[in-house]
Amino acid sequence: MGYKINHGRLNPKKESTFGKVKKPFKSTQRNRKGNKVNTPRLRVDVSQRIVDKEYLSYLHTQNLKCFCCSGNDKIELHHIKESSSDAKNDRSVIPLCGDKCHRLGLELSAHGTPRKFKAAFPIEEQKLFALKLYLEYKSKWSTINTQIKKY
Repeated sequence: MGYKINHGRLNPKKESTFGKVKKPFKSTQRNRKGNKVNTPRLRVDVSQRIVDKEYLSYLHTQNLKCFCCSGNDKIELHHIKESSSDAKNDRSVIPLCGDKCHRLGLELSAHGTPRKFKAAFPIEEQKLFALKLYLEYKSKWSTINTQIKKY
């Protein structure tokens, strides 16, 4: 005799160890005849990231000082985001020291101690500094472009 599975056991196609598998979303809208109509969910494009590679390469060529400690050691660019779900914006970056102020610092760093960093340097102050850097870049490039057009 073969072994039979009771109906009370899990059906792998319909259930898992965590409970029933969720069915795909179906809308309750009906057409003119009264039949249910399946409409797909609207998805928001999460890739709202502003990419400005020319600006980032320009910043890497400049002799920038750290926003935190005014040092010149291994400067890295830190993207300013209000929450972790915000998209990165390449136009709002600030220069920070690599190990001490950006990633691994235990006293005050953007990723190591984010609460202390935001308390010492509010996001508004960071954004103003980033905007100042971006406006300097724009003014330099506009003057260069006008000089190129003259020749």
